Amino acid sequence: MHLNIPNPLNRLVSFLLRTKEYILAVFSLVLAFVFFFVVILRYLFQADLFAYEEWVLIIAFWVYFLGGAMGSYENTHVKADFLLSLIDNLRTKWIVINFTLFVEVLIGAVLTYWGWLMLYEEIAAYPSWQTTTGLQLPFALPKLGIFIGFVLMTFYTALHLYSGLRDGPSEEWESDEAPPHL
Repeated sequence: MHLNIPNPLNRLVSFLLRTKEYILAVFSLVLAFVFFFVVILRYLFQADLFAYEEWVLIIAFWVYFLGGAMGSYENTHVKADFLLSLIDNLRTKWIVINFTLFVEVLIGAVLTYWGWLMLYEEIAAYPSWQTTTGLQLPFALPKLGIFIGFVLMTFYTALHLYSGLRDGPSEEWESDEAPPHL
């Protein structure tokens, strides 16, 4: 399905995509280097990197949820759309897809709200908020990644719904598989 982004949002979406791609690339490289370094330390020098699990886990949360947001934008997340293969009528497919997107937006809004509550609970507890045991990193850091991930997933799903409703069913719409890269 082709994603038609409204003009006022083009620059924002482009900025978000570039920022996410950069963060995901950097964090993925950091994770790879850290695991390589930990293996070298552990097996060649019989040493350990103190509490690396704490900050690696935070990075992993960010990678997971930003990756989920990227999947929402590209519409490549795992889905069970077996029903669509049984439907021949283009308009009926269009209705089913847009109804599904509508439900996804509603679920995303609820998850975003819960993500906000989770993050707000941490922020409200400052300065005595929860921290990790070794490095004293605030739990708010991974929770921020979860919240931002949910915000972006919901935003991109809403863009897909808007685009689908605006364009309506057409042969071109059905044949378009992936959104354009900005």
